[in-house]
Amino acid sequence: MSGASQMRKVILKQRDTGSMSASELETGASRRSSDEIAQQIVTDINKGALSPGEWLKQIDLERRYGCTRIKVRDALTNLHSKRLVEHIPNRGYRVPMPDAQRLREVGEVRVLLECRAAADVIEYATDDDIAELRQYAEDFQHAAYHGTSFAQIEANFAFHSKFYNLCRSAVLRELLFDLRQRGPAAPVGQWQTMFQLQQATQGHFDLVDAIERRDLPLLQATIASHIGGTPKPAPGQPD
Repeated sequence: MSGASQMRKVILKQRDTGSMSASELETGASRRSSDEIAQQIVTDINKGALSPGEWLKQIDLERRYGCTRIKVRDALTNLHSKRLVEHIPNRGYRVPMPDAQRLREVGEVRVLLECRAAADVIEYATDDDIAELRQYAEDFQHAAYHGTSFAQIEANFAFHSKFYNLCRSAVLRELLFDLRQRGPAAPVGQWQTMFQLQQATQGHFDLVDAIERRDLPLLQATIASHIGGTPKPAPGQPD
């Protein structure tokens, strides 16, 4: 199952818990892994449902996601190991406050790794892969102007998941997915204005165009622009 498909499955389960009986919740919880719960917590943080500085009380999360306390604890431990939530001794876990310097540094590392992955994408992407990427870009565009914040998150994740999965190195793919979790992935984080949303939308199409042209320098410049907001050089100009 792809990352995007797994995310859809998790969200559908979360939506359905509101109409479940107590016994049905227990059954659903037994099928739900701590990794899925951790992913849902990250999604809720990124879309603003869980606010910066908010305490993540285990009993509240247990009710919110319809799962066991043990799985909530495992999910929080996992997220803390990735520095996605904070742990305050004798108090508990909370949503981190924004750290502009750290987010900037994460973005710089993402640029380095994605530019390395770009070589594989250029070499191995088939016409069908490019067509699928373009469809994901169109899905994001539709979500940007007509969808909900969650639809934007989902479409953005699907696009970048497809891009990462074209990389041949399993270790590099894991690093890329991990780093995406360490920066804002939702409108409340990075798409605070319509202009920023338009930039993100166009950035996806620019990435696909560069891949279709099999132009590695252009793709790498576009990646830097898409992640860090740096100016993309005109075709034929040095970086």
